[in-house]
Amino acid sequence: IANAHQSQRDFNQAKMLYKRALRIQEKHYGDNHVEVADTLNNLANAYERQGEYDQVKVLSQRALRIQEKYYGDNHVELAVTLNNLANAHQSLGDHNQARVHCRHALRILEKHYGDNHVEVTEVLNLLARA
Repeated sequence: IANAHQSQRDFNQAKMLYKRALRIQEKHYGDNHVEVADTLNNLANAYERQGEYDQVKVLSQRALRIQEKYYGDNHVELAVTLNNLANAHQSLGDHNQARVHCRHALRILEKHYGDNHVEVTEVLNLLARA
């Protein structure tokens, strides 16, 4: 339901529902489960759509820590989170950190998809802006 609210641009309602889902997941799975990381990313996206980049950064950093523990530091699942972090850092004016996250996401995506995949182009565009 939260995803539907987000797609309808009802970000406040989406955030409320993601937070509720997060509380339930944390209670059921614990604070460091990969399902928690997915919800943190969804919540971060809702904040990003409203320009709340400090929140995006905090949520995405937490999601990344969980994902790294679960998947390792070069799994394709990390690329979305790294991209979220890069966007947040760039929007907050920290271009150096944005480039660090972009390059990490780029290495992962090129390894997983190859050099000429559309997923790679998104990160290349972000890196060019950083």
